[in-house]
Amino acid sequence: MAACPYTKSADVAAVGLESRGVTPGPVAYRYSGSSDACAALSSFWTSVCELLGTPQDTISTTVLSLPAIGAGTSLESRDRYAAVSELISRELCLFRGDGVFGLVHFHPAYDRSAVFPVDKPAYGHLPPRSWLRPMMRLNGNSAEADSLTDGDLALSDYQRRAPHTAINILRVNQLEAASVGAKSVVDLQLDDGTTEKASGITTYSRNAIRLASQGEDELRAALERELAMQ
Repeated sequence: MAACPYTKSADVAAVGLESRGVTPGPVAYRYSGSSDACAALSSFWTSVCELLGTPQDTISTTVLSLPAIGAGTSLESRDRYAAVSELISRELCLFRGDGVFGLVHFHPAYDRSAVFPVDKPAYGHLPPRSWLRPMMRLNGNSAEADSLTDGDLALSDYQRRAPHTAINILRVNQLEAASVGAKSVVDLQLDDGTTEKASGITTYSRNAIRLASQGEDELRAALERELAMQ
C-alpha cells in the first residue's frame, strides 16, 4: 500500500482518482491452486473476462493468486515464475489486451535482473534496474542516484515480493488516470547514451529511495513474517 499512491487498503482500489473520472471500487481476490501453466492461463483469462463484464464500481481490480506457480524462493521456482508470467503477459499483448488491462507481477523471490529482457521493458514487471539511476536524476533525486549502491537499488525488487505468486490485473483507465502529468511518459536518457520511453518516473524513484532507506534486514524480516502467515 505504501508503494502504490492509489491503494489505501486491501479492500478498495483506485482511491484518489475521482477527479480524473475513475470511481474507486472493491478489490476482487481470485485463486488457482494448480501448478500447471495452462491452468494458470485459464484462471487468468477467466479473471480478465470477469473484469470485462463487471462494472468498475463492482470490481475495481483483481488480484489473482497462483501459489503453486513457482512456489517457494529457490532459483528454480523463481525462473519458472518468470517464464509463466512472460507467457501470460505475451498472451495478453497478442490479443491486444494491453490496451484494456495492465498487469503487476508478484513473487516471493522477485528479481528484476532474472526477468527477460533484463535491460528492456517487460510487460507487468518493474523497469530494468539499469533505468533507476536515470529515473531518479530526471525526478530531481540526483544526490540519491549518485550515492545509492547497486545493492541499495536491488532492494527495489521488494515492492514486488509477496508471500506467493500473484498477478494484479488493473484497468487501463486507472493507469492512465494515475499517470497524468509532466512525467507520465517521457524520453529517458540512459547511462549508455540511448533514449527509451519510460513512465512511472516519480513512483519508481520514490519507491527505490524509500526501500533503500529501510535496508535489507528490515525488508527481509517483513517478507518472512508474511511468508509465515501461510
